[in-house]
Amino acid sequence: MRQFLRNLKTITALLVLFVAVLLVALFVQQKRSTEELSAAAGENKFALQQIYSQAGSITSSDGVILAQSVKGEREYAENSALAKASLHLVGDYTHRIANSVESIYMPELVGNSRSLLDQLILDVRGQGFVGNDLALTVNSDLMLRAGRLLADYQGSIVLLNYETGDLLALVNSPSVYPADVVNWENITEGSLFNRALYGRYLPGSTVKMISTAAFLEDSGQDHDMEVECKGSEPVVPAGANETLTPDGHGTVELQEAFRESCNAFFGRLAIALGRPEITEKLEDFGFNRNLNLDRFKIAQSQIDLQEPGAGALSWIGVGQPIGQDKLTVSPMHLAGIAGAIANDGVMVKPRVILQETDPLGSVKYERKAEDFFVACRPDTAAELEELMLSVVNSGTGRRAYREGLSIAGKTGTAERINEEGKIEVSSLFAGYLISDSHPLAIAVVLEDENRDAATVAADLLSYAVSVDIP
Repeated sequence: MRQFLRNLKTITALLVLFVAVLLVALFVQQKRSTEELSAAAGENKFALQQIYSQAGSITSSDGVILAQSVKGEREYAENSALAKASLHLVGDYTHRIANSVESIYMPELVGNSRSLLDQLILDVRGQGFVGNDLALTVNSDLMLRAGRLLADYQGSIVLLNYETGDLLALVNSPSVYPADVVNWENITEGSLFNRALYGRYLPGSTVKMISTAAFLEDSGQDHDMEVECKGSEPVVPAGANETLTPDGHGTVELQEAFRESCNAFFGRLAIALGRPEITEKLEDFGFNRNLNLDRFKIAQSQIDLQEPGAGALSWIGVGQPIGQDKLTVSPMHLAGIAGAIANDGVMVKPRVILQETDPLGSVKYERKAEDFFVACRPDTAAELEELMLSVVNSGTGRRAYREGLSIAGKTGTAERINEEGKIEVSSLFAGYLISDSHPLAIAVVLEDENRDAATVAADLLSYAVSVDIP
């Protein structure tokens, strides 16, 4: 009987201890949640500083620390240039940059996303207050190089692995240092805007990749069609005209028109296709669709054709909508479009989170490649690749030519009227590297610049082949 009572007391004590530990764990999680909600409500810097005092680290795929908590303080990349280049992706613990890893993945970083059992195990092991670590897909060397290439411009670069969907570099300019964001000083105009994900740009002639795909897949079209380009003379009244070659290209067919980005040909092509078919193929490539980079929402690329008449439709064919027509694309989506062509017409879901591990080293998440949707047929993608190679080798994208590399691409120049009534020109380039070891797709958008995007893209791709990409 005494032995039974001793056993009962022991069991009771263990149960009491278990319940106590469980209550402590619940209290800790409740306290964290309360602090998090309080901070989110007022973005209180001090409260957030306390929450992030033991937050997990954020690293690049090559193991370079992009953010970590040391002795209760949140620190960012030791290399200040890398910290600046990573700002729009990594963010800051004060959440002044709302759409960033620091804010969107706050539950993982501070440990609020765990199950009660996981929290209990970590509490017992003395790691209950430490957050989980996140490894990103981006490469620190590529981020650094992209930041340097953008230093003299305003715009963005997106570099993707088109087979896995891994985001390898995402950089915007202008940017500032994370410490300046935390302290709210030295903030220049536009430096906190993530152009790569949320910019809505006119695609210019990069849209000709998609209209060409529609043309090739329409059996009712005359694929030997020829158009006489008369330069500055519109293809139809109030329609598209050639701006870069005022004297015109003469009589051109698809291959030459694509290589020289002839507006007359693609204005006529758009009229021949019609609004429904152009809209459908753009939607096949992801326009009017919600696109995500893991938890990051990407600005929806839009196609909305409201203007009647052949003239307005011809302007859509060259990526310059007029009147009430809308046609926009984000740099992130533009890189995905190039990647889909490179990947036999299949767009892979873009990823930025490579792995999540808890303080004991247990893997809680690991990314896997996943197809998103089919944008075009494989044979169409193959024909587009030949056309895009000719653009770089001998056409408007010659600035992207690099000896020893096979770069396929399409240039774009987009014009818009700003609030002051002045014309603003953007230079765009979308393309990819044909390589088994480095399957890379890229998009570059440079604001207030009309031709350097191809050079910047090729410089980053040339450097990227020297980087070990898993």
